[in-house]
Amino acid sequence: MNSASSTFPLVFVLGLITFMLVRAGELRVWQVCVTGLFGFYIAQSALAPAISGLVASLVFALF
Repeated sequence: MNSASSTFPLVFVLGLITFMLVRAGELRVWQVCVTGLFGFYIAQSALAPAISGLVASLVFALF
């Protein structure tokens, strides 16, 4: 399993969890927006490859 094949399901699961937390009232819409923006800024930084590698390693270790 490479990181490209695990990207879509991981994004889908995280999006579903976020949607459920917003519906349950645990997260406010502005908190989701700020977290999403933070994610986009991290994706454009020099830390992006390291974070992507870490997530891919964790997914590989779990499955």
